[in-house]
Amino acid sequence: MQTTGNERGYLHERFRLFHTVDLSELRVDWHFHTFDKLVFFLSGHVEYTVESESAILAPGDLLTIAHGQLHRMRAWADQPYERYILYLDSEYLRSLAPEAGGLNACFQRARASGHSLIKLSDSQRAGIHSLLMRLEQATREPSPYAPALSQALLTELLVYICQLPAADVAEHPEARSDSRIAEALHYIQGHLGEDLSCDALAKLLHMSRSSFQHRFKTATGRSPHAYIRLKRLLYASELLSGGMGAMEAGKKCGYRDHSAFCNAFYEQFGATPSAFDPTDGFAGPKE
Repeated sequence: MQTTGNERGYLHERFRLFHTVDLSELRVDWHFHTFDKLVFFLSGHVEYTVESESAILAPGDLLTIAHGQLHRMRAWADQPYERYILYLDSEYLRSLAPEAGGLNACFQRARASGHSLIKLSDSQRAGIHSLLMRLEQATREPSPYAPALSQALLTELLVYICQLPAADVAEHPEARSDSRIAEALHYIQGHLGEDLSCDALAKLLHMSRSSFQHRFKTATGRSPHAYIRLKRLLYASELLSGGMGAMEAGKKCGYRDHSAFCNAFYEQFGATPSAFDPTDGFAGPKE
């Protein structure tokens, strides 16, 4: 699949862990992934924006970024930028702990609430850091037991994060966002198959069309039309990956004209809905 637009990274495995340090300034513009991503921040002078929420990170901060969420970041060169980045296959997470609804709860929570930043206590920070270091060591261990140990440590890490108290994952004073646009993003995510015209959204938010469009692009880096189109196509890719037919997927994502859906899908992903393969993409990371 030839990905287009602002997709970055690929994941052919169930998960992939990176431990990276950058010493020079790093800017990564708006982009998204077709997998879920954890970022555990260790050091640096870094600003991260996920959808409409921005924050200057502090050591030990955790970001839970769900697949399809737009985000960008900037790291200044005055301090070394060190972090763990964990790519996670969404289907794999859903298959773990099915009796609890899967181990993707933290990403579902981030998408639903609009808050990806988790401020950890000292003990929580130490616990997650320890698990990540052990997971890193296990993935590098040339042992026949390494895959089983890696999966066990990953499961422990995700259970730990999913069980964090709700207060720890609520909105934080350090995070800045446009509350009206955050409300629009939440509404869009839950109504992708419905009328999401600028007029309808502006009316919902009691804003003028021009004010809504300006604030939306300032917050997300995209026009409302471009953002909604991307979200609909990403949702369609999830439905197709789950076995739904192209005709039905297009309708559920708000496309009444099947040829228009196929054309838009091909333009975004470089493949027709029937030939879509979500595992292809660009190498990463750059965040």
